[in-house]
Formats: sequence, structure tokens, C-alpha cells
Amino acid sequence: MNGSEILVVEDERHIASGLRFNLEAEGHVVQVVDNGESALELIASAPGAIDLVVLDVMLPGMDGFSVCNAIREQD
Repeated sequence: MNGSEILVVEDERHIASGLRFNLEAEGHVVQVVDNGESALELIASAPGAIDLVVLDVMLPGMDGFSVCNAIREQD
């Protein structure tokens, strides 16, 4: 069984690293970005490619709630 494509949006490297390690150990493909703008660009560049977004709420610049709203608006 192939794992899901997961996007982790987390600005603290040690947390992002731990999430990536554990998710990849379970067989998932993980991409990590450290801000909301990068997350939205990545999602827009490959519509439907990301199965799950693990989203930090307290991000620099655009907060996680704004990122979530923007993802929902993209359909």
C-alpha cells in the first residue's frame, strides 16, 4: 500500500523534522514548508496532489487560520 502525500507546514525545524520522520516511517511521502505562502504555492502548483495538510496555527506572516481559509477557497 502506498502512503499518502502529506504537506507539513511548520516553522520550528525540530517539530517539522520529528513529524517528517514519523510520517515517513509509516510510509507516507512528506513535504515540509515553513510558511503559509509557500504552502499555498505548493498546493496550487499541483492541484489534488496533497492528501493531507498538517498545519501549524502560529506561522510567521500568514497564520495557519488564513492558510486554511485560502486552501478552502481554492476548492
